[in-house]
Amino acid sequence: MEFAPIVLFVYNRPELTLSTLQHLSENREAGESTLYVYCDGAKENATPEQVALVKKAREVVHSRQWCKEVVVLEAEKNKGLATSVIDGVTEVIRKHGKVIVLEDDLAVSPYFLQYMNDGLRKYEHEERMIAIHGYLYPIEMPGDYKPATFMIHDPGCLGWGTWSRAWNKFERDTEKVIAQIKERGLKKEFDFWGGYPFFRMLHQQKNGKVSSWAIRWRATAYLNDMLTLYPVKSLVRHDGNVASATHHFMEYDYTYTEIYQERIPVEDIPVSNYLLIEKKFGTFLRRNAGMTFEAKVKQRIAKFWKKITGNG
Repeated sequence: MEFAPIVLFVYNRPELTLSTLQHLSENREAGESTLYVYCDGAKENATPEQVALVKKAREVVHSRQWCKEVVVLEAEKNKGLATSVIDGVTEVIRKHGKVIVLEDDLAVSPYFLQYMNDGLRKYEHEERMIAIHGYLYPIEMPGDYKPATFMIHDPGCLGWGTWSRAWNKFERDTEKVIAQIKERGLKKEFDFWGGYPFFRMLHQQKNGKVSSWAIRWRATAYLNDMLTLYPVKSLVRHDGNVASATHHFMEYDYTYTEIYQERIPVEDIPVSNYLLIEKKFGTFLRRNAGMTFEAKVKQRIAKFWKKITGNG
């Protein structure tokens, strides 16, 4: 049985990188899989301490044979996560036709690779499917929902996989994406019905205020009316809420969830959007992302107060 190649993106967090690789290696399928590790380079203005962390993360990658085959690609200069993901996924998917994608702040279940490969095989030729996703927000499924998986539009970005036929639809041009969402009246749906300002993120991407591959991947799903398979229990845990995180650091991490330690079967379910859960995602984000924003403001005020007073 052929297993999809795994791509891991690493930068300057050796402890998290080690955790990701250790969890991944505990999957039975890791022993039959090829792992590509893209190691980003240090920034031009990096301190010696930051350069040392980049080097240490690479040492972790080289420290063990994490999968059947490990291919390490080390960038000399810093590309940034968005460019690294887009270029890396494109390169690997051209060779193999499908891919499983991880970043260096994710811990996965021992059954993650089985679920991902089962999903990638089952829906490989289903044109309406854009991705397979392993992470689920810490929400409760409706009590009357029995299957082990469901589908929504949001392709996610925390432990996912896709095929060349879907990735070829990825649109890098943010201005074009914004125009199409407006033209088709998708803004409300794209924002999870007011759950999170994803459309504003597209404008921030366009204006250079953020650098995100994921927001454009999300737009690709909505503009092509494509769906992603999710498990009803999370097979991925997000550990990236640390001080060294590039995009986000909060004392409270609303994305944190425990890893489900049993198999998630990929059963026959209708290929259709589970609107109730999609809206539940929106409600969850509206409540919790707002909490993190408030926490961030309080944190900044506390830091400012400490700076001007010399005490906490």
